[in-house]
Amino acid sequence: MEIKLDSESEPFIEYLKKVGPVDITQPLDTIRLYNEIGAEKLKGKFPFRGTKEEAFISSVDNFTQYDIPVTVLKPPQHKICKHIVIFFHGGGFTFGSRNTHMKFTEMICQLCDCVVVNVEYRLSPEHKFPACYVDAETVVRWCLDNKKKLSGSDSALVGVAGDSAGANISASVCHLVKGLDFQILIYPSLDMSPNSKYPSYLTYGESFMLTKELMLWFANNFLNSLKDAEDPLCSPMKRNCFTGLPPALFIVSEIDPLADHSREYNRKLKSGGVKTQLVLLKGTIHGFAAMPGHFKKTTDKSLKLISTFLSRL
Repeated sequence: MEIKLDSESEPFIEYLKKVGPVDITQPLDTIRLYNEIGAEKLKGKFPFRGTKEEAFISSVDNFTQYDIPVTVLKPPQHKICKHIVIFFHGGGFTFGSRNTHMKFTEMICQLCDCVVVNVEYRLSPEHKFPACYVDAETVVRWCLDNKKKLSGSDSALVGVAGDSAGANISASVCHLVKGLDFQILIYPSLDMSPNSKYPSYLTYGESFMLTKELMLWFANNFLNSLKDAEDPLCSPMKRNCFTGLPPALFIVSEIDPLADHSREYNRKLKSGGVKTQLVLLKGTIHGFAAMPGHFKKTTDKSLKLISTFLSRL
């Protein structure tokens, strides 16, 4: 089968061939640092004119109290916003941060005229499964309880969004917290099973940034054991019930081992009576949300999809 990359993905893959993929033999702190540096270089020059405020949301895990950092972004000349988007960044549950995806969240906030809550959930392996879901549920419930404070309106629509691992968290929290109004899933990982039989996993799992080897490394870092992959909390594809969930927008990279996750989960949501929209971005690879400065056309199309989706709720 001929694999045709688009005009943004092809030069990026050629660049990766020169510098090499993520070197998982390096210390994790080094990998995280390189990830932050790469995101900084490729974030682009979008001028954000809104406001940003850091907040700390108190949570309790195993009787230990801690604070979850979030950045609350509000659009320029903010008065009342109709939507609150709670955003969870990608990075295989192991790296990435609010900062690596800050530019993308700024663009959502300003171009979609909504409040964005950018979440710094706990990473593995320091905080293994299910820590990130505890953080996500805590933040989502806080946003629901503070709609007027965040948006200026008690009637604001509250939903979740994220890319890759962050989209996994978004999809999962929709099963945990009732009353959310939407979910935006950007090239989501929805099944943590290491021996995936999805055709896209077999076709694109070797040479397009997100590889089988890297996905297994993520799983080993994140899960207490690979048996955890059967838990529907981290593999929402394995849920038995898909009714009563909020409307979903899937933004799917075509050249991505996870592409079939979206197709199958979309089918399951539809079978449960959930309104969905799935858009396949032809020729696009996994990971563009952290690099809007390089993936300009892809980011622009994604933001238009998000804006239209929100406006129709």
